[in-house]
Amino acid sequence: MSIEFFTRLPLHGETQFLPGDPRNRGDWHAGGPSTGAVSGFAVGDHFTYIDYLGQIARAAEINGFGGALMVNAPTGEEPWTVCSLLARETRTLKFVTAFQPYHYTPWVAVQQAATYQRATGNRLVWNIINGGSDAIQRQVGDFEDHDQRYARATEFMDVVRGYWHNEQFHYEGTYYRAEGGGLRGPLKKAELPLICTAGSSVAAREFAAKHADFYLMRAEHPDEIAALIADIRARALKWGRTDIRFGLSIDVIARETEAAALAEAKRFFDEGVAKGTVKARAAHAGLRTARKLSYEHGYSDQDQQQAFDDFFIHPNVWTGFGYIGIPPGCALVGSYTNVVARIREYHGIGVDLFFLAGYPHLEEAYRIGEHILPHFRAQRAALARPAAEPVQLHASNGA
Repeated sequence: MSIEFFTRLPLHGETQFLPGDPRNRGDWHAGGPSTGAVSGFAVGDHFTYIDYLGQIARAAEINGFGGALMVNAPTGEEPWTVCSLLARETRTLKFVTAFQPYHYTPWVAVQQAATYQRATGNRLVWNIINGGSDAIQRQVGDFEDHDQRYARATEFMDVVRGYWHNEQFHYEGTYYRAEGGGLRGPLKKAELPLICTAGSSVAAREFAAKHADFYLMRAEHPDEIAALIADIRARALKWGRTDIRFGLSIDVIARETEAAALAEAKRFFDEGVAKGTVKARAAHAGLRTARKLSYEHGYSDQDQQQAFDDFFIHPNVWTGFGYIGIPPGCALVGSYTNVVARIREYHGIGVDLFFLAGYPHLEEAYRIGEHILPHFRAQRAALARPAAEPVQLHASNGA
């Protein structure tokens, strides 16, 4: 089984320190003058936060990452715009742009993606998301409930595939209709982006089983990841699919020695507890309707005296970031040898795409690229859709 490595781009500000700390780079901080680099954004500045993201993207490419994930949230930069800007600053790096079917009609998404693919040599990957918070969905104007959002996403992808593979596509569903549209001319040369998705609800798993090339997960104990992979594979078989693959998002704090890595993790942890970010995390969690990961049930919102070591759920797998409010919440903490071993362990249970990042993202792209990725050179393989992938089209919702 091959393996590939992507990183993440921080579209809502750098996190060398706690989120909102004015020492962080960029202007995504909670008020007051920032002391960080590229902090005083104004229209016309010669170097902005987007330029900093360009530096991270180039560093990722230089250090051998295959691509970069851009998380979509109302509080950050818009991913599709950013990846369009950065495509011309890189040569081979793929960009995983997260968006919701609510944001676009299927045709607009198809036309934009085909144009992007032609311009970049097929470097776009889609991450179809459906929102983890009903409250936030309503803030951005989407009032469908959880399961309806996934039903809409399923229709969205049915129509996307129909438009992409037919010049005269017809469809009548609950959410979308099509009467004869489809890609024509040079746009037909573009490849349909690889499809990623996430989510642990039944509706999310069923959507992934039908449409995803990669099902993405936040890190948990390896046993729980293995169980989730087995469940998704079983659901995919109902659609005749045996080629669904799996990705894992996890932070990395790797140093020459385990002691040095632990010291850096503890710096974050102690500062977070001292500044009360545990309470802030608890307040934010009240807006979220997505499933809590297993280790999140162990958080005590009232007791801030939990110890640093309490958050190791497996050797070198530390969930303290989640406790102090730094997503995705889980990190590999240890020596370079430790981190390589844990990656191999997750790879052994079925994960073959890893989203690795550290703080600050720019410097840590070099650290991971120099000390972690070389151990996997013989196993690396660029992401690609299997040649024999079946394309399932539906003329109507009753077909």
